[in-house]
Amino acid sequence: MEIDNVEEEEFVLSRNYFLAKDLAASGKKSTHKLSDIDIVDEQELRAAALDIEPKHEKEIALLINSYKSLYSKWVFELRCGFGLLMYGFGSKKVLLEDFASTALNEYSVVVINGYLQSVNIKQVVITLAEVLWDQLKSKRQTACKNLPKAQQPFNSRSMDDLLAFLDGSKVGENDCFVCVVIHNIDGPGLRDFETQQCLAQIASCSHIRLIASIDHVNAPLCMYTFLILNYISIIT
Repeated sequence: MEIDNVEEEEFVLSRNYFLAKDLAASGKKSTHKLSDIDIVDEQELRAAALDIEPKHEKEIALLINSYKSLYSKWVFELRCGFGLLMYGFGSKKVLLEDFASTALNEYSVVVINGYLQSVNIKQVVITLAEVLWDQLKSKRQTACKNLPKAQQPFNSRSMDDLLAFLDGSKVGENDCFVCVVIHNIDGPGLRDFETQQCLAQIASCSHIRLIASIDHVNAPLCMYTFLILNYISIIT
């Protein structure tokens, strides 16, 4: 009797399950469309965002000031040939731009927004080469004979030639370098293997000093090439 009762109960449950599926399938489809959704106006959204009371302002200010006290140390590390890599919770953009505008005003600085998908790594290298060339020409202590004579346009050069120029194989100003600030070096347009290899080569050039931030939680896994090939100061 007990076995029969169990089998009957299982049959009832199975029957009810399939009946429920049939009823759900026979129901009317929703007539709602995506266009019917009431989307908040952008101006209203911005106005509402401005009304949000900021939190932990004092703590953030103290933290930023503590980092600012390290600016001279960071500049010294850059002059010694190291790069700087910032990571941790929150945006590092304001800190990096303040560091570049206040502590690196004696050097040429190129800022790259790595969080944009449209970043072109070849164009970045061309820009760095052009900035370095202008810097070398403006150096009074640089003799003209130390610079390449028939200067080929950088945009027509190969990537290997550009990297060779940035590495200082043809120029003698070892203390002359370009600071490259990359916001979100692990951005969507910079995560692929070839781009990370190119970034590693750029950072290893003798006339380049890299200052960058990472934001993705798995950035160390995405950027193993860059982290292995370059000695950089990790700052959190």
